[in-house]
Amino acid sequence: MAATVLTARDLHLLHRWMGIGLGLVVLIWFVSGVVMLFVSRPALEESERLQALPELGPTAAFAAPLAAWQSLGLTGWPEDVRLNAANGQPAYHFLAEGKWSSVRAADGMPQPATSASQSVDTARKLVPDGNVVAVTPIDTDQWTVYRSFDAWRPFLRVEFDNGEQIYISSRTGEAVLDTNKWERVGNWLGSVVHWVYFVPIRQHAQLWRSTVLVLSFLALLLAVSGLWLGFQRLRLVRRYKEGRISPYREGLKKWHHLLGIAGGGFIVSWLLSGWLSMSPLGLAAGVGSSQQDHLGFAGGPLSADVLGLEANWPESTREIEWLRIGGEGVMRQRGAEGENRLTWQDGRHMPSLSLEMIARSAEQLRTGSTYTAEWLHAPDRRYYPLRHHPKPFPVARISFKDERNSVFYIDPAAASITMLSDRTDTAHRWLFLALHRLDFPLLVASPLFRDILVIVFSVLGGAVVMAGCILGWRRLRK
Repeated sequence: MAATVLTARDLHLLHRWMGIGLGLVVLIWFVSGVVMLFVSRPALEESERLQALPELGPTAAFAAPLAAWQSLGLTGWPEDVRLNAANGQPAYHFLAEGKWSSVRAADGMPQPATSASQSVDTARKLVPDGNVVAVTPIDTDQWTVYRSFDAWRPFLRVEFDNGEQIYISSRTGEAVLDTNKWERVGNWLGSVVHWVYFVPIRQHAQLWRSTVLVLSFLALLLAVSGLWLGFQRLRLVRRYKEGRISPYREGLKKWHHLLGIAGGGFIVSWLLSGWLSMSPLGLAAGVGSSQQDHLGFAGGPLSADVLGLEANWPESTREIEWLRIGGEGVMRQRGAEGENRLTWQDGRHMPSLSLEMIARSAEQLRTGSTYTAEWLHAPDRRYYPLRHHPKPFPVARISFKDERNSVFYIDPAAASITMLSDRTDTAHRWLFLALHRLDFPLLVASPLFRDILVIVFSVLGGAVVMAGCILGWRRLRK
């Protein structure tokens, strides 16, 4: 049987009809990408969360955290333990088995689900000037569809007349998210359509991933075929009649051809990097610190000796967290402005970890490997802030000479790993972050220039696709 050969005519027809089917999707991606440059996804800032918490007040005769944990009747030990007065009364919050559970600190009894009136009281601390118009129980909506909210579900959504919406966890009584009407509009025009974050699709992780992979791969084929056809029909030496380098006389076809040549390389690289962001077949996969890494830095899970530490705090304290660092129990006390005070088992007090302490704790992260430890006060190739992705400084950078060249970035104030990088995420760093978001070091250091380039390239790509969409609409009308 003779092999089927795809002729230039076949490729032209394929490009045309793929463009008719996908052109509007790609155009939306370009427009929404620019919107995302300036509009962040709704989130409750840590400073806002702390300021909304009441002061714990003077030290009181609370139940010990160990007794509070045991009252829940759960096996093992919690992953995280915090004490605050989000619901108006101090309570311990335990993260275990993927869910938060709360115990009243006064009597050591499990805290009942948050009521509507309690949620309103908490929300008013974040929106003091608004009038409540509705309190809606929800499990999942457009802004809480992400798995990062699973431990807090269900929610009470407190809606204000000024468009503010505060999400209160029914499990702990804490505010976990706030949105306003401009954020919601901006995200519908930005992240929702760009990443296909529609609730019926996004709440099914595999369906959503497959949808984005297929759409982005077909869009990539559309761009590659268009770029090939554009160069195939371009004549710089043996020109067309009237000295034209393009076969098209009509304005829109001509500009679609010439703009496609000018911006085709960017369009292809942008769609390729977008497709790679989903790590198809494991390609360009990123790397993140694992639960084992966090336990290694802590020196083991929380246990009776850590939860047996009794709290003794300044009156202005808003929250206390029980930790283990390098095998030692620690209480982390936090104020309204995010200030930290670490209290160790032996009674030492300090605002944050020293480099020597971090290095000793980090030795267990890659046992047997040599390492260097240093303070990082400014961005490097892997660890850098962006407009909507702030990074704390200074951080301790612990570079191991293991087989993966692991580099841990540890926040001394939070006493936790904030990022992990190694040689396996090189493709992710350059083929996704750099190509798709233009996160090249020189551009990261010049945010205004990066913004301008992103907008210029997006306008160029959008113009090519817009011309194609109009041509496709004309074809359909015929």
